[in-house]
Amino acid sequence: MKCLFFLHIPKTAGTSFRKGANTYFGESRVCQDYGKFSPLTSPLIKKWASGEVDGWSFYQDFNKEGYQFFTGHFHASKYIDIFDVGQMITFLRDPVDRIVSEYNHKVRHQGYKDSFESFYRSRENINRQLRLIGQSNWSQLGFIGFVESFEDSLLLLNKKFGINIPILRQNIASNEVVHSRGLTNEQLSELRALNAKEYEFYNCARTQFDWRLHLARDSARFTRGAATAWENGCLRGWAMSEEETEAALLRVKHNGEVVAETKASEYSPIYKARGLGRRGFVGFSFDLTDIKDLSSIEVVVARTGQPLPILPSLTRLS
Repeated sequence: MKCLFFLHIPKTAGTSFRKGANTYFGESRVCQDYGKFSPLTSPLIKKWASGEVDGWSFYQDFNKEGYQFFTGHFHASKYIDIFDVGQMITFLRDPVDRIVSEYNHKVRHQGYKDSFESFYRSRENINRQLRLIGQSNWSQLGFIGFVESFEDSLLLLNKKFGINIPILRQNIASNEVVHSRGLTNEQLSELRALNAKEYEFYNCARTQFDWRLHLARDSARFTRGAATAWENGCLRGWAMSEEETEAALLRVKHNGEVVAETKASEYSPIYKARGLGRRGFVGFSFDLTDIKDLSSIEVVVARTGQPLPILPSLTRLS
C-alpha cells in the first residue's frame, strides 16, 4: 500500500493514533517529523531539513526506505506537493477544547508560566488547526477524522485504506490547570471570535465527516471535492468519487431548485500533480451568470445528495 501521511495536530488524540499505527505497521516502517531538534524525528527528515537533498532526491530516498506511515507536527504545505495529497490524513478537535488542552500540556510538561489569556491570544495559537492544514488544502486531504468521534473516525479510516490500526489510549491528561467547562462567558466569546475562521472550517469539515459516516452505513460512496473559485459568474471546483473512476455527476441547487448539472471531468495540472484522481480530470465549472442571489447556492453529488463544501472565500458570495 501507499504510505499514509498523518498530520499530527497537537492535542487531537494524535499520540493515541500514532501509537496504534506503530503497533500496526511496525516502528521500522514509520517515519516521523517532529522538528529538526526532536529525538522523535527520523534521520532522513533531518537530512532533508538540513538542505543536503532537494525535494526530488528526498522523495526517492523516502520510497527506498519502504515507509508505510509518516507522522509529525508539520504544515501540510511542507509535503503536499511532494506526496499524494489523497494519502494525507488528520484529526480535528473543537477549537476551544484543543486550545485548553494544549495550554494545560504546556504548563505541565514545558514549564509555561504565562496566563491562559496570553496563551490563546498569541498569534501562533489562533486558528492553528486551519493554518496547519491550509484553508485551500483541507478538502483535498484523503481523510479528516474527529476527536469527538474517535472510534467512528478510526473505523472509517481503516475501511477506506484497508488497514486495521487499533484503538490505543495514550497521553490522557489529568490535573488540568484550566477546564473548558470552567471558562467564563467573556473568555468563551473571545476565543470563538479569535478562532472564527477555524470554527467555520471545523463545522464544514464535520459536515463532510457526518456524510462520510452516513454514506458508509448505506454502503454508498463518499465524494471528496469542493467549490473553490468564483470568476465572472462561473463557479469552479473539483470532485472525485472514492472507489470509482467514473467522473462524479454534480448538480447546482439554487433555493432548493436544481438549476445546472455537469460531470467533474475537466483537466487541471494542479489536480493531477496532487494526485486527486483520474489523472487530473476531476474539475468542474458551472455558468451561473443569470443567478443574482448566490448566497443560497449548493453543489451536490447527484447520486447521493451529498453537498460539497464551498470554501470560506466563497461563503459570502454576492
